[in-house]
Amino acid sequence: MLRYFHQYTRADISPQIRSREGETKLGEVSEVPADQSIDSFLKGTTALFVVFGISEDIGVLANYGKSGAATAWNSFVTSFLNIQANEFTNASSIAVLGHFSFEELKKDVDKKALRAEERISGYRKAVIAVDDAVSELVHLIVTHQKLPIIIGGGHNNCYPIIKGTATALAAADRGYLDGINCVNLDAHFDYRLAEGRHSGNGFRYAKEGNFLQKYFALGIHENYIQAVVLNDVNKEEDIAFTTYEEVFIRQKKTWRQSLEEAAKFVGPDRVIGIELDLDSIAFVPSSAATPCGITSREALQYIDYITNHCKIGYLHICEGIATSDDALVGKLISYLVGHFVKTFFDLSKD
Repeated sequence: MLRYFHQYTRADISPQIRSREGETKLGEVSEVPADQSIDSFLKGTTALFVVFGISEDIGVLANYGKSGAATAWNSFVTSFLNIQANEFTNASSIAVLGHFSFEELKKDVDKKALRAEERISGYRKAVIAVDDAVSELVHLIVTHQKLPIIIGGGHNNCYPIIKGTATALAAADRGYLDGINCVNLDAHFDYRLAEGRHSGNGFRYAKEGNFLQKYFALGIHENYIQAVVLNDVNKEEDIAFTTYEEVFIRQKKTWRQSLEEAAKFVGPDRVIGIELDLDSIAFVPSSAATPCGITSREALQYIDYITNHCKIGYLHICEGIATSDDALVGKLISYLVGHFVKTFFDLSKD
């Protein structure tokens, strides 16, 4: 069994489902692994999409950020399990695997570290353990030719997700020895220096590890691009971006044109990861929430367009913070995941 991973049984999800006579909820139809090994479950399931959560904010804290990203998964899964199972939602194609919890790692750091810089160093070392666990599970899912949908945690998890996907594909096809491609809707590049693992440098580590080939960042906020990062990005032929300001303020291009540019850059034939950081959407509670950003509709259009025009390897939605009295973050993520599944199945019908 994977360390730090809680594998779901029907008994885990049933209490979260609000059953109603005459209705069928997604949680009543989607598959769960029960007591069998994850490997055996993936080998036998007919589900294409494998959803799992990451409850952690160690990577955000390691980047001097705001805690709370560990809360998004629970909010999402409660909302997601209760959407209607119908001809639009394709509920039987979805398996809900479980979630990682890294609270033990965080507590270990907090107990040992006294000074602020010692705590940051401890968090960065702990992120390596998160990397190993997440990468192992993603590798296993992709090896079984399933599509992982990963929800929650900090954007540090893009690195193990990209790594797990790339290594699984490389084992099956030597054409992927130099990595996969990626599109990221985000207010930040997350391409800070390789100074120790945290939520701000996952794509840098993926690139330097040869797990990431082409990287396109959408909606980057110009106020938060570090000069050293911009300098490095501009030197890389395999990295491109559009900023929020050039699309929505200066209107040099439309949102649709930006999506077309991103899809063309990563190409239609190579497997890509879809990354979505919730801090790109205005007024969504997140580790770096912003009053200036895209709308939820534009985020859905992003999912729709990239899924329609690229060869998808996974979907990763991160950095949301769900307060105890606010279910909107979980509901928003449910809309994004639900539309991803719908779009994928609409394509298979064409």
